[in-house]
Amino acid sequence: MDTIPAFVKRRIHQAPPDGVRVVPGSTPVISFGDFRTARVATLGWNPSKNEFLDRSGRELDAEARRLHTHTSLGRSLLSDRRSTPARLVLEGCNGYFQRNPYHWFNKLEHVLNRIGASYWDGSSCHLDLVQWATDPVWRDLSDIEKSTLLDSDIPFLRQQLRKSRIKILLLNGRGIVNAVQGRLGIRLETVGKKRGHRAEFFVGQATDRLKVVGWSINLQSSRGVSHGDIKSVANRVTSILT
Repeated sequence: MDTIPAFVKRRIHQAPPDGVRVVPGSTPVISFGDFRTARVATLGWNPSKNEFLDRSGRELDAEARRLHTHTSLGRSLLSDRRSTPARLVLEGCNGYFQRNPYHWFNKLEHVLNRIGASYWDGSSCHLDLVQWATDPVWRDLSDIEKSTLLDSDIPFLRQQLRKSRIKILLLNGRGIVNAVQGRLGIRLETVGKKRGHRAEFFVGQATDRLKVVGWSINLQSSRGVSHGDIKSVANRVTSILT
């Protein structure tokens, strides 16, 4: 039986901070895909509420469910330290792309494919600065809520990056680039634009093992991001890494 790392088990059993609007009944998303075996990771703010809720705000039913909830686990709290719920939560995260993944990941998959990686084959995973899904979405939280969540959850992300095999960390959008520099203390150099590229690019070395590459446009944005933009980012990332 696979042993759950102690720091992962602690994170699963950790309650959300007081005063923040976490999706009721949700569980922390340790990663999308198995961070322990992935060699490439993308990084975002926090999981979408759509991982747990339908368009009307109701919890996804058993057929549509992507990740475990308190309902699917049959308990109202995760603070119980018995191993089974923690194992189920982690298994749900590890197997995310083998079930019913949210279409949000499709654009980043194009970038991953260009560098010979994929969410779907397990060579890549997605991590977040904050492991809780929130309702409202991240941009509509108060500054106090955002700061509280980042203070609470970034220590776990640091451990993930340190204890994983991830060699490449990709940052989608200027906001994430700024947060990684400010919150994780990773120094990134601007490598600038090339003709025909809308985005600026940023490169750094977090550790001897971990290289960080980011870009200034948010590929998940529905406003003004074209297939050409995605292809341009994918080509530039490939160029930087090779």
